[in-house]
Amino acid sequence: QRVGEIQKTLPSTMSEFLSKLADGGKGPKKPSAPGAPKMPTRPGSAGPSKPSMPTKPGSSARPASPGAARPATPTGSGRSSMAPAGRKLAEGVKPRQSIHEGSGSSSGNPGRVRVALRVRPMNKEETETQAAYGVETEQETSKITLKRNQWDEDHFTFDAVFAEHASQQRVYEAVAEPIVESVLKGFNGTVMAYGQTGTGKTHTLGNLGLNDVSSQGIMLRSVAAIFDAAANDEEGTYTVTASYLQLYMETVQDLWDPKNQDINIQEDRATGEVLLEPKPMTHKLKDLQHFVGLMQEGEKHRTVANHKLNAHSSRSHAVLMVTVQRSDAPKDAVRATSSLSAPTLQRGKLLLVDLAGSERQKSTGASGQVLEESKFINLSLTSLGKCINCLVDPSQASHVPYRESKLTRLVKDSFGGTARTSLVVTVGPAVTYYNETSNTIKFGQRAIKIENSLRKRELIDYKGLCKQQQQQVDLLTAALENSELDKEEAQQNSAALQAMLDKESEIERKAAEEMEKLRKQIEEKQKEMEMEKHKHDLEMSSTKAGMAGQMEALQKQIEEQLEVAAQDRENLQEYEKKAMEAQEQAKEAEERAQNLQEKTSSLEDQKKSEAEKKSAEPVTVIKYVKEKDPQAVLREKKLENVLMILQRELIDLKGKIDDMEAKHKEELTTCHQSWQNRLIYELKTKDKQIEHLQKTVEGCKAALSNQQNVQTDKNTKLGRTFLDKVLGRKNMPAESQPTKWVRLSGMFNPVAESSPKWVEEVKADVCSSCSIFGSVEDVKVDTQNSKGLIYIQFGNQKTAHRAVIAIKGHLGDIQYEFLPETQWAECVQKLTLQRVQK
Repeated sequence: QRVGEIQKTLPSTMSEFLSKLADGGKGPKKPSAPGAPKMPTRPGSAGPSKPSMPTKPGSSARPASPGAARPATPTGSGRSSMAPAGRKLAEGVKPRQSIHEGSGSSSGNPGRVRVALRVRPMNKEETETQAAYGVETEQETSKITLKRNQWDEDHFTFDAVFAEHASQQRVYEAVAEPIVESVLKGFNGTVMAYGQTGTGKTHTLGNLGLNDVSSQGIMLRSVAAIFDAAANDEEGTYTVTASYLQLYMETVQDLWDPKNQDINIQEDRATGEVLLEPKPMTHKLKDLQHFVGLMQEGEKHRTVANHKLNAHSSRSHAVLMVTVQRSDAPKDAVRATSSLSAPTLQRGKLLLVDLAGSERQKSTGASGQVLEESKFINLSLTSLGKCINCLVDPSQASHVPYRESKLTRLVKDSFGGTARTSLVVTVGPAVTYYNETSNTIKFGQRAIKIENSLRKRELIDYKGLCKQQQQQVDLLTAALENSELDKEEAQQNSAALQAMLDKESEIERKAAEEMEKLRKQIEEKQKEMEMEKHKHDLEMSSTKAGMAGQMEALQKQIEEQLEVAAQDRENLQEYEKKAMEAQEQAKEAEERAQNLQEKTSSLEDQKKSEAEKKSAEPVTVIKYVKEKDPQAVLREKKLENVLMILQRELIDLKGKIDDMEAKHKEELTTCHQSWQNRLIYELKTKDKQIEHLQKTVEGCKAALSNQQNVQTDKNTKLGRTFLDKVLGRKNMPAESQPTKWVRLSGMFNPVAESSPKWVEEVKADVCSSCSIFGSVEDVKVDTQNSKGLIYIQFGNQKTAHRAVIAIKGHLGDIQYEFLPETQWAECVQKLTLQRVQK
């Protein structure tokens, strides 16, 4: 409606743009070229056409044939022209147009019956026969166009219009959500589905959506909304009950109690509400799943039949009555006592009515029991139509024939009563059922004019009020009892307090007496201290005089000692000078001794040479005895002592150097031996690898040439195994069950290599080599075992298996074994114990 009002204010160019947009963006149809082949025509069309294409969900118009132009809506007129493009109507002939405005476009009364129209999609039969569309929808303006043919059409306005692909959620929000909100506030509400059989009333209202949540109908969505509102309301307490009935051949039956087949309808004269006797089975709904289970059980007992228009046609009117009761009584005792107002009780009833479809015997081909059911269905629907006509026509409003049918008695409060009502009229899109569609639309147009007088059902919750007052009495009684106990306790406390005060006064009296005694003792002590102080001052004065004499004597002694120390210092300086002079003289004496030695040696040499010359001559020996200088002798002895000390130190240094050289040679020898052993072992390992690879190559050649010698059987088997691994062949010889814990033997020589540093290097090499296949979590090396064992823990079984296969193929003669987790734990514990003991 709002879009239509805005469209009236737009300029003509914008109106033309909107009309083109409504036509799907197509412009005027260009005339076809002469001689072009004609397309087959659709029944009821005026020109060439081709099969219609399905429209998108929510489209406002049906796709027209290529030979016909789309209806263009002039600004503000609401009319449309159905003349086909490329053809002109006969002169003087104008298309018939009529416009019917529903009262919903202008009324804002919440009590007015809201009417929505829903168009179902084309069914299989209509699609196969290529039936023409007879209903066009404008969801934005809530208008529809009903076409008998291309020259005769009518326009109607509703509160809401839904195209064939409208979602169930959208239908619920527009039709049922306001009704559910009113029921939660204490009003009665009704949601009813009316229409021809097979137009989707049960799908709209009662579909449970077990396989598709999006297809859930209004019944399930309404109950779910009630539970959500109850869960979000922290102040109120909700009670939700439900009954499920069917009106079959003017007999009210309980779908949840099949034994209750004849329920009478009565009316409460005081309130005007409908009463059922005997009462139908009423269930207190726990949650949504409980409700779905009850609905499935009820649908099993509902009467359905098969005829031409619908394979599962409902033969009865289904009525679901949901009562929502809300009490705002406080939930706890504290709030109950603090609340001054009486608790209220709101009770709203939601009536969800799935009417059976109106039928014609000519269309359905019904007979026998189905025909009798059709008569009762049409009779009840006719009675409903009479009641609506009387409510709309002021001349007939004095008497409304509610008692002609049990259906009208059940829904008396929905039309002309105090309930808020929404009506969904469902129609088919094909022009084949023009009369049925027209009657359904006119029924909705009459119902939309009915206005109900809404009344809120809100009463005082006497049970809650009684409970609240009882809680208040209990609390007051408990408070009174507590006050008496408090009084007795206060009296006891006062007596105890008086006794404590008396005791404190006695304590204060004794304390005062003791304080007086202490004061006298303090005065006496002060006098004694003054006497002692006087004596002490006399003693101090005498001691000070004695100390002054002693200080003078000490001062003289210190001065004398300082003089002696100064004299000693001067003597020491003289001794040092003399020592320096003695050292210089010793040096000069040494130089003289050296000169004397040189001279004596030269003299001896001369004497020898002269003695040799005069060997034949008689020799007269004259001995010269030279007296040694005593100071020189002392200096020589000192020098000899110094020389001996230096020689001893030199000998000690030579011994230390020899020890260090021996230790270094020993370490070098050990290191060379270790590296030599390791290199020898690695060379042997490489030789074994080469030998294994040679055997593998020979085996591969033998396997490829299919040789079967006895000498090369092992090599052939080895070659075939290698080829199977490389080529990924199946049925390979299975190893032991792989795990992520592996033990490798023959990896090193524990006799030659067992140092901690070497073990850490081995661990680092293993981790770096195996990490290309996956994660390596732990590596253990057993240096005590003669087999040279290495334990490896991989991240998973697959990584362990790939790494072992690669190591086996690379080294050849090693042995490996997959360990279970328990054996791995034992091995780790054993190695840890060995390391601790070592």
